[in-house]
Amino acid sequence: MRVIRTAAAVCAVLIISSGPYSGDLRSQGNPQVLADEFYARLQAAPVIRRDFFLDAHLNKILVGRGRVVAVDTAGRYKRRYRIVLAGLAASPKITFYVYADGDDYRTLLEAGDLFEFKGQFVVYTPLNSRRDAYIFDIVMEEGAVRVEEGE
Repeated sequence: MRVIRTAAAVCAVLIISSGPYSGDLRSQGNPQVLADEFYARLQAAPVIRRDFFLDAHLNKILVGRGRVVAVDTAGRYKRRYRIVLAGLAASPKITFYVYADGDDYRTLLEAGDLFEFKGQFVVYTPLNSRRDAYIFDIVMEEGAVRVEEGE
């Protein structure tokens, strides 16, 4: 009888730990990487709910891609350089401010290059009340110039 109670208690603990709260706890310690699903869900979100959607994803790791507009020394978040990227999605239009430390980015990146990054999604700024354009501040962890086919 004691073995059955112990087994039932262990099963109960396992069921509770695999419930809806365990994923939330794991994501706090190790933020998930967001990619195509993030952008698809943002685009599909009703305009009035986009800010709520973005609030729920702040401080998580975001993967993105865009065309280089400029690289300047307007650094923030204890980073020396800002890489300004024009996002590739048509709606909502996203401009990425990717903050980095590497001197290589300033010398290697040119306007029009396709740049991929992975970094912490720190803050967003809506550019109008229609919520069809945003600026995303990203503290970069990794980044690379993407070689396009046909070059």
